[in-house]
Amino acid sequence: MTIESIIIGVILIFIQLFALRIIKWLPMKEQKILSLSGGVAIAYVFVYILPSMHEEQDKLGGTLAIDSELYFLGLIGLIVYYSVYKFAKSTKAQKMNQNAAYFVQATFFAIYTFMVSYIVFSSDVHSGEALFYGLAIGLHFIGISYHIGKENEDIHHQYGRFLFAIATLIGAIAGSMGPTTGLFVHSIIAFSSGAMIFNVISKELPEEDYAHLPTFLLASLLYSLILFTLKTVFNW
Repeated sequence: MTIESIIIGVILIFIQLFALRIIKWLPMKEQKILSLSGGVAIAYVFVYILPSMHEEQDKLGGTLAIDSELYFLGLIGLIVYYSVYKFAKSTKAQKMNQNAAYFVQATFFAIYTFMVSYIVFSSDVHSGEALFYGLAIGLHFIGISYHIGKENEDIHHQYGRFLFAIATLIGAIAGSMGPTTGLFVHSIIAFSSGAMIFNVISKELPEEDYAHLPTFLLASLLYSLILFTLKTVFNW
């Protein structure tokens, strides 16, 4: 594990523990913070995640006629987390004990957090590249934790944030010690990519009440431009 990985791991765990407070601590308004998070996250998905999944599919080669196994897993990831989201909004969930309904949703997102952390720490990126991508994941985790915790702040503060922090820690350790390539890693990348696409679009693209359009546009375009430049100059 490199020093960059340790720094990223500590920051991500800190974010999971204090995401709601971070939003309150920062001098920026909540509106701008969530728009910044959403802008960077959507750029990260379309400029980095989707091309990465395409590269992994090419490496895998494909054993099906359509050569799209990883894309199918990405679809499954999107469907699973869409189903969790719909469950959280359903009448059945509203009739459940509040703690039980929250923990159903939180458990799925802890698994998602584990997968994203595994990918970050199993990748072979180093130095500035790792920190740059870590920034995007950190902002993404702030957005996810906020949207899950805002309606159940007491439960999230007592239990949920620790669940997410532990999932992040386990993902970091497993990613640092586990395989960095192969079908297992490719499958995690594909499944979590589909989940990330849904989570970003459904939870982090700013809704009308939380939108600050200039911040969202600037964040998404600037992050994309910087990422294109760094990939071109440093062959990231």
